[in-house]
Parts: sequence; C-alpha cells; structure tokens
Amino acid sequence: MWSVFKNALLLLAPLLPFNPDSQTAHLDKNATYRGPLADGGAWIDAFQRARAIVRNMTIEEKVNLTTAVLGPCQANSGGVPRLGIPGLCFNDGPAGPRYTDFVTQWPSAFTAAASFDRDLIEERAVRIGKEFRGKGINVELGPVTGGPLGRSPYAGRNWEAFTPDPYLSSTMSFLTVRGMQSSGLITCAKHYILYEQEPICTGPLDGEGGRTDCIDISSEVDDKTMKELYLPSFAETIRAGTGAIMCSYNRINGTPACQSNDAMNRLLKDELGFQGFVLSDFGATHSTVPSALNGMDMELPGEYFYGQRLLKAMRKGEIPQSRLDDMVHRILTPWFASKQYTDYPAINYQKYDLADKKEINGHVFRNEHVNNKGDNYLFARKVAAESTVLLKNSGVLPLKSIRRIGVFGTDADYPHTLSGCGPDLFCLVASDRRYWNGTVTIGGGSGAAYADYVAAPLEAITLRARQNGIRVDHVLHDDPAHFDAIGWVAYQSEVCLVFVSVFLVEGWDRQHLRLDKGGEELIKRVEGSCSGEVVVVLHTGGQVLIEDWINLPKIGAVLFAGYPGQETGNAIVDVLWGDVNPSAKLPFTMGKSATDWPTGNIVREMGQKSDPYPRAFFSEGLAIDYKWFDKWDIEPRYEFGFGLSYTTFEMSGFSIAENYQPVSDTIQPTNERYEGKADLYDVLYVARVNVTNTGKVAGAEVAQLYMTFPSSEVEQPPKHLRGYNKPYLEPGQTQTVDFPLRKKDLSVWDVEKQHWRIPKRIFTFCAGNSSRSLPLHLETQIRESALLVI
Repeated sequence: MWSVFKNALLLLAPLLPFNPDSQTAHLDKNATYRGPLADGGAWIDAFQRARAIVRNMTIEEKVNLTTAVLGPCQANSGGVPRLGIPGLCFNDGPAGPRYTDFVTQWPSAFTAAASFDRDLIEERAVRIGKEFRGKGINVELGPVTGGPLGRSPYAGRNWEAFTPDPYLSSTMSFLTVRGMQSSGLITCAKHYILYEQEPICTGPLDGEGGRTDCIDISSEVDDKTMKELYLPSFAETIRAGTGAIMCSYNRINGTPACQSNDAMNRLLKDELGFQGFVLSDFGATHSTVPSALNGMDMELPGEYFYGQRLLKAMRKGEIPQSRLDDMVHRILTPWFASKQYTDYPAINYQKYDLADKKEINGHVFRNEHVNNKGDNYLFARKVAAESTVLLKNSGVLPLKSIRRIGVFGTDADYPHTLSGCGPDLFCLVASDRRYWNGTVTIGGGSGAAYADYVAAPLEAITLRARQNGIRVDHVLHDDPAHFDAIGWVAYQSEVCLVFVSVFLVEGWDRQHLRLDKGGEELIKRVEGSCSGEVVVVLHTGGQVLIEDWINLPKIGAVLFAGYPGQETGNAIVDVLWGDVNPSAKLPFTMGKSATDWPTGNIVREMGQKSDPYPRAFFSEGLAIDYKWFDKWDIEPRYEFGFGLSYTTFEMSGFSIAENYQPVSDTIQPTNERYEGKADLYDVLYVARVNVTNTGKVAGAEVAQLYMTFPSSEVEQPPKHLRGYNKPYLEPGQTQTVDFPLRKKDLSVWDVEKQHWRIPKRIFTFCAGNSSRSLPLHLETQIRESALLVI
C-alpha cells in the first residue's frame, strides 16, 4: 500500500503547491558556485522528475537528503516522507553485502580480475547486485575501481580493486557497474581518487584493532599521469552509468579529496560529465562550505559537516540555493533512473548484529534473515576456480594415481579461535587485526563480506580423497614447535599440499612482501621432508616474494588462489584434480626482490613542521607494475598476464585493419575533449589473432594484445595492454579472436592542448599470452585518410 501511495506522490509532485522556506529569499547574496550543474545527461526524464519534486521541498528537506547517519544500514540518508522520498540505504562492499547474513562471500575483485573473463566478471556483478537488492540496499559502496589502482605492492587495500593496469581495470569497472546496476541497485564507484595508501598512524591500537593518531597522505601527481593512469577507470564507471562516486581520505596535491574543486567539479562533473552524486567516505569530510562549493553532494555517515551546519551555512548565504538544489537533483536523479521508487524491496536487515532485532538510538531494527542467494554458491565456486593462477607445474598437477596426500598449514583449516569466531567468521588473532586464524578467504575492512559458511581446503580435499580412495594426513600448524610432526607426515606423503597466506586489512599498509606466520619456513620444512612433490597454494591479496623456495627441487607446483571467498576449498579441489583446467593470468607483476619496485612509493613518515601533511610524489608517472619492470628492464619472477594451463596453445595469423564501429555501449556519455570527429569511444581498428589448442585437454587461453606508442611519445612506458580475449577450445580447435581498438585506446593526453589526440607515427602491436611472451608483432601507421575520420 505504501508503494502505491508513494508512487502517486511522485507522479503528482510537479502539481503540489510549493512551500518556500522563509530564508530562501536572501540565500544567494554572498555565495558563488562555479562548478557545473547537473542536467541529467542520458537520464533527462529522471532529472526532470527530480527537478520538479525539488521545487516543492523546503530547505530543511533538501539538507536532510544530503546527510546520512548510522541506522539499520551502514549509513542511511534522510528522506522527505511527505513527498514519498525515502532515505537511502548504503552498504559495503565489493565482495558481497557486508554486515548481514544469508549472502554470498564472493572472490575479491583482485582475485576475479585474474580470470581475464569479461562474461564471468559481468555475471558475478549481476549476481552480487541482486543480493544487495534483496536486502533492500539502495546504494552499494562499491566497486573499488581505482582507489587504490595498485601503484605500490605494499598498499593494504589493493585486493579490493581489480588490477594496476588501467585498461584491464577500466574494462572490468565498466562491466561491474553495468552488471550490478542491472538489478536496479545504484553503485558507488570508489575511492575517488589517488587513494594509493592508508593514512600514517603513530598512536597505539584502540583496543579493537583500530589505529589512532592518523594523518592523511597528500598524493602529488601531474596532469598526464592523472588522465592516462588513474582517471580512466572512473571514466568507464560513468559511461556505465554509476549513480554515485565516493571521494577518498587522501589529499590531492595538498587539498582534501572531498573538497577538491579540481577533482570533483573540473574533472569529474565537467570533463567526465558525471550526473550522479559524490558522497564522502566515512570521516573523509573536512569542511562544510568548501566541500559543498567544490562538489561533494552528500556526507556519510553523520552530521559532522552537513546536517545542521549545512543548513546554517545556507541561511547565512554562504552556499547558493542553486548549489543545494543541484546536490539534491544529483541524489534523486539516479534513484529515479534506476526506478527504485516502484517495487524496490524495503530494508530487511540491520548491520553489525545478526540477531532478529536491535535497538539503535531508540529505534528497533529487525533482521528478517532474507535469503536470496539462489545458486550463487555454485557460480562463486566457478569464479574462484577460473581465477586461480597456475604459476608453476612440473606435471604433478592435475593429481592422479596417488594414494597418500599430506596437507599442511593453518590456511588449510576452518577459520577458528579458542574463544570462537563470532557471527562474521572473521577469526582475527588476539587484538592484532593483521593476522588471521584459519584459511584466508577475503581481506578485512569495507571490502569484505560475511560468510555463512566456509568450505575449508582440508574439508574439500578430504571429501574428494574419499571418493578416490586416497589417504589424507594433515598438520595444521605453522610454527617451528610442530616441525618434527610436519616432517614426519610429509615424509609419508606422495604429494604434499602446503597452504600459506597473507591477510590484508583496511587501515594497514604492508611492512614487507613476505608471507604471514613464517610461511616460507613452513614451505621449506615440508619440501625438505616430503617423499614426493610439493604443491604450494597462496592465499594472498597481493604480491609476495617467493625466491626463498620457488626453485627448491621438490616444489612441483604453485597456485596463486588470491582471496577466493567462501567456496575456497571446493574451488581449489576443482583445479587440483583437473575438473577445471586453470586459465587465469596474473593481473599484476610478481618481482624477485623488494628493490624491483620503485623505492619510497609508500610514505611512512610524518611531514615536516613547515609541511605537516606527508606527501607521496607519484614520480614514476605512467610506469607502474609491469610498465615499471619494462621501462627499467627488470626481470620479474612472474610477469603481468602470466599463467599456465594443463594444455598448450599456439597463436598465429596476427593482423590489424581499420574497422570503424560507432560506440554502442555508453549509458552516460562523457564530456572528454579530443581531436577529430569520431567519438572517443568509437572503435577505429580491430586486431585479430588465431588461437589453437595444441594439447590434449580442453581449456581456455587468454590471448593478449599490447601496444607501443610512436617514439615521439617519450613519456610512455614500452607497452600497454590494449586487448584481451579468452576463447575456450577443445583439443585441436582453432578460433579467431578480435581486439577492438577504440579511439581512446590509441590516444595520449596532450597536456598543452588539454585534449586526447592520436600520435601520427608508427605504432607497434604485439600479441601473445603474457606481457613478456609476445611472439607476434606488427607495425602500422594511422593513415591521413583515417585521420580525417577520427
């Protein structure tokens, strides 16, 4: 009944009498706002509805919509009940709905990116979006599309995002936003922008594992690096129609991100044409008037700088009425565009507490334990298996004709502590949030989701072994006190499976690139005693150094399983026994030494008295991850795009030709400036390559296209990923795959002219199956006749 009444109010809103606030007549007398006002873009109908209904709001009602507080969700914005406008429910996170039950804990984005599978990424997003919708969540605080992008391997939150490669990150960001919002959910791309490390903290732990006495970093970056490296993923989320974007904790060239006119007004709303709303990260707001005038539309999750302070600033004439109206237009337009005003589910859970009900600030909120997962556990298992990278294999995998297996390491076990884990299955050791007890399925903080259960590796291995008549022994310890037992069990095992991990959590950047809990020593102990070969499974959210043990004689296989979510054990069994032929590729580079990466790209010291904010200078420019290794000719341990299979593939018939195709997937167009007539996202060329399965097992291969800009572009790294395609092939089968090249893919940002342009000289294109295995080469020049079109 309420929904019918609400819809009637919304339809009648343009006809309702305007109730002007007594203060509005002089609100604009002192204030100026130079940022762009929303016009709805492709959401013109939704914008017109928003504008009509805003005309009938009081100033208090408008301010109420811009301010979110803690509620049954992680944050709940105010509504306008008399006009049928509900408050919005905001909730983390990228790996599934956080702080509630009967949801799926999905593989992290960093893990899923290893699949290099567009269809898999979008289907994952569709299913996650439906789970958010089922809980009544209006806005998902995710995905993480570029903050962090992954500039440094030491950043503790890299696992929440996709990859440090801007092309791969951009394509997956687009697909994820489109997939999630297909359910009617509104996504909030984050963290905007240059949020490449955590604040520096000097105080003690707060008793709950949190940190104190923290100060934000200022990310110092040049225009070209911003445009070509850090902004593209956000541009793609806008093209995909994201309704919200979250501004981040860090400063940008000295200015807090959530009050940066350059970042929010000039780049995001003007140049990229963003029509949705910018909301703050929790506690990232530093002001009222500067934040409002410089582009922040909503504060989460309390009345710190908006709410009454914003109302007071309006009445003093410090913010123009047009700007407040714009803030509300931007909040309501995606709500109308997503049609959440029709039959969207009501909130049916309350955060943090999985009990039936909980009282918050005098209000009772109920958890109805709604279960809308369906068969998502099966698809989550598929995503995890398809995202497991086979880094080394002597032939020991897939497992066959064995009778005894030894399993080692706490990472193979159920999550547990002596005092119990609690409802979230987050089994942290004591008060130190940097360590985990049991198998690591996901990282900690806002990128995580609770698991209703965890299919532990030991459980899944044991169940599979019973079916095959295999004996399984185990020692689920990591410490040297158990090395004698570990050695004895390993000695009696034909294959030794060692599970090791790194637990990464929001609020902590990494101090080193080694495994947790002495994982290297565990591997070496098992390797020294095992009667057969050793298979190492890595559960980690980022790069690790493996030189201590990778070349030991009994290390037969290594699997990088990332953060695979609740189906971790079942997925790894699928790969170990060959039910799934591994096809994933590393979406980052693994070096041999910590010195392989640029030094100092994580700032660990406070600023000077004359400059109190620590500054991170992005002096490496465009050359991060494999581009840094390429630029300085550093040999990686395993390069970006690398991954083995149980079969073999060959590529041939490489070609590239003009093939104009107008852009067809844009939901919200951007306002980016460029040379020529064709749209920046039109396809101009198509490269092609033949992929043949030359082995005896069916499987998928990721064909990869890399491009080198003409030599005139001296600031460019040696090569850039510009295409990937993943055909599934039977033995002996050949398939031709395409790599569409858009105008933007061929362009560089011209700092002087402030637009995108295509260099006019020789481009080099290479194809292969990793960034260092590119047997196919060709050169081409953009012809003058083509330039007349582009």
